Amino acid sequence: MSDFDFFSEKFRTDPHAEYDRMRNECPVAHSTEPYDWYAVTREVDVKQMIRKPKLWSSKHGPGLAFAGGSVLVSVDPPQHTSDRRLVQEAFNAETLTALEPDIRQLISDEIDSFVQRGEGDLQELLGMPVPLIVIAWLLGLDENYCREIRPRADSVIARHADAQSADPGNRDPDRADEMVYFAEMIAKRRQMIVDGEDLPDDTLTALITAELDGRVLTDTDVLGFMGFLFIAGSQTTTQMIGNMVWRLLQNPEQMALVQNDRSLIPSVVEESLRYDSPVHGLFRTNNEETEIDGVKLPVDSKVMCSFFAANMDPEAWDDPHKFDITRDLDSLKKHWAFGKGIHLCMGAPLSRIEGAVALELILDRLPNLRLTGEPTMISAPVLHGVETLPVAWDVPVGK
Repeated sequence: MSDFDFFSEKFRTDPHAEYDRMRNECPVAHSTEPYDWYAVTREVDVKQMIRKPKLWSSKHGPGLAFAGGSVLVSVDPPQHTSDRRLVQEAFNAETLTALEPDIRQLISDEIDSFVQRGEGDLQELLGMPVPLIVIAWLLGLDENYCREIRPRADSVIARHADAQSADPGNRDPDRADEMVYFAEMIAKRRQMIVDGEDLPDDTLTALITAELDGRVLTDTDVLGFMGFLFIAGSQTTTQMIGNMVWRLLQNPEQMALVQNDRSLIPSVVEESLRYDSPVHGLFRTNNEETEIDGVKLPVDSKVMCSFFAANMDPEAWDDPHKFDITRDLDSLKKHWAFGKGIHLCMGAPLSRIEGAVALELILDRLPNLRLTGEPTMISAPVLHGVETLPVAWDVPVGK
């Protein structure tokens, strides 16, 4: 008998209550659906797992299925240390921060395209396209193509969260199309180097040309990073934007606070990440038999470090179920939404910028924003948040 059903409607719609129950009744929860696996829900236990990468390996992938790979989230030191240093050359905080003016213009242009409607699904109108286009910029991809394949990217995430993803014979044709496109982009850049042409100044170029101690990233390495960044990087920020606006609309007193004091915007972003972690957590496998809270875990068990549950642990947070944008900002930044340790998300600075700028322009340009119906929740089990956010706003007069 399983302690929980991660794939149930109950878990999808109310994970806060489910994680509370698990933390109290079975802090190292066990499930047999669709495999034999575990979830660690207390912050102290999550912290201990993250601090012991030699015991808790990423070699079998960050998801429920056993799957290897060359992407950073699927390798351990010393390869991870070397790869991260290589990728960091292309994906550093300074480069990401420099994108803020372009991101601001992008969001403003997107709002221009729909502001006269007075209503719509804010996720479809803004939350989905903005992170996707920013990722397209970083990777030098065609914006229109990325908009076209976005629905396929969502379905890939859902499939990779279920049992089918463990079947090496399961090949999604849409996913294959994306990988072919990415491979063609890499090949074109390689040819430009051979021909002596000037390369675009973007992350793809930086990945291809990065070198550390004589080592460079292979095409397989670059392709894996592109695919991971395109899907995971855009989708998680989409969830963050939607969740952030949703919680403000549910808590009008909090909305009024940030409307009257825009210096609270960074706190809104961080509290949203704490309260509604876009990713439930990442999986690790233990290299040797071990025990947590009296539960014996056989070697190579799939165990989820639940960042979501750690962010709602009353032993770590005062009144964790209160959405409160007045929390101390420095303390808020200690949340687990971006992971911690050697696998801390390198895209965190970019996600924070996109969230802050999006909220600022939403507050400025969509007055009297209000819900017009109940949001639907995203179906991919590994993710958490709103898939649709039906809203209305007052159309600016004279525009």
